[in-house]
Amino acid sequence: MGFFSNTDGGLMDEIRCDERDYLIWRWHPRGTTASGSHRATSIRWGSSLRVKEGSVAIFVYADENGTRRDCIKGPFDGIIGTQNLPVIANVVSELYAGGTPFPAEVYFINLANLIQVKFGVPYFDIFDPRYMDYGFPVAVRGSLNFKIADYEEFISLHRLDEFGMGDFQAQIRDAVVRYVKQVVNNATEKDGIPATQIERRLEEINELVVSKVAPALHDDFGVTVTRIDISAIEIDRNSDGYKKLQAITQNKANVFTQAAGNILHSAGSGAVEAVGEAGKSIGSAAATLGGAVGGFLGGLGRRKAQTPPPIPVMQFYVVIDGEQAGPFDMKTLRGLVSDGTLDEGTLVWKEGMTDWEEAGTVDSLSGLFQSDDSTPPSIP
Repeated sequence: MGFFSNTDGGLMDEIRCDERDYLIWRWHPRGTTASGSHRATSIRWGSSLRVKEGSVAIFVYADENGTRRDCIKGPFDGIIGTQNLPVIANVVSELYAGGTPFPAEVYFINLANLIQVKFGVPYFDIFDPRYMDYGFPVAVRGSLNFKIADYEEFISLHRLDEFGMGDFQAQIRDAVVRYVKQVVNNATEKDGIPATQIERRLEEINELVVSKVAPALHDDFGVTVTRIDISAIEIDRNSDGYKKLQAITQNKANVFTQAAGNILHSAGSGAVEAVGEAGKSIGSAAATLGGAVGGFLGGLGRRKAQTPPPIPVMQFYVVIDGEQAGPFDMKTLRGLVSDGTLDEGTLVWKEGMTDWEEAGTVDSLSGLFQSDDSTPPSIP
């Protein structure tokens, strides 16, 4: 990597980075190790420096005013001097002379390398805003790629003399987990994604995470996010909250389907009537022309139009032992009253009601609970 000498007249340092896969790498002279040490390295003025294209060398040193930095962006292959390290040159001219070593840490930042961080968000509860009593756990897995695009901004946010890549990746991972939880929690309320369907909406969730995480990591850590992949959203289907919410939403879907069927049935009756009217018109025109076919169609239309629609049946859903049952018609409901299963305090619901109500407060059910005693009172 390099060699140096602390004696005047010794060999100069060769400062370079030959690592292939790195984001930030701290240079150290031959015979020393970079790990676990933040001591200043004695660098000779006039040492050679090589910086590859797509990288930048950062010289970090301290003076009476605090930590100072000089940067040389690649490609560069030359001798350290006043012309390329003007800030350090001023310090060296005051404190050091000639080729006397000066203390500085040298860091190489790879502007082209991508770092991938895999993350997993442990189970946390989400809620459907329509049914806030039924939360259930979800977990999220994915990965994130980032790089350093603006090294000056990155340096201004971090103390390189105390920088550790492992700690930095851990900070990135913790931040991503926090932001992903926020996005998933908000998706059901602000973005209209049903909670029970969230695992099937990966693409939408991924876009929401990108819009949230990318600017946040740039502002907080000085890195540029190049890709985020949410690979899976897992729902705890065995949780009580999920089972109850699934049952409620399924029942709502069944009610909607039944209502839609009634509408289609009514529309079908109207269509039959329309066919009948058309048939009569065609029959009239055909009669005028002397055709028998028109008369037949007119008669067919009249017969179809006379078919009555089905008699509407009032049906109610009933809560029995904490579970939804039904729907039941009025005859069945009378039987439930007789055997004590249904009373005035039992919760009921039918199409058109906004919520479950006690049976005794529903006008159409009031006759079920009236006394059937036909014995007349005594004569005064």
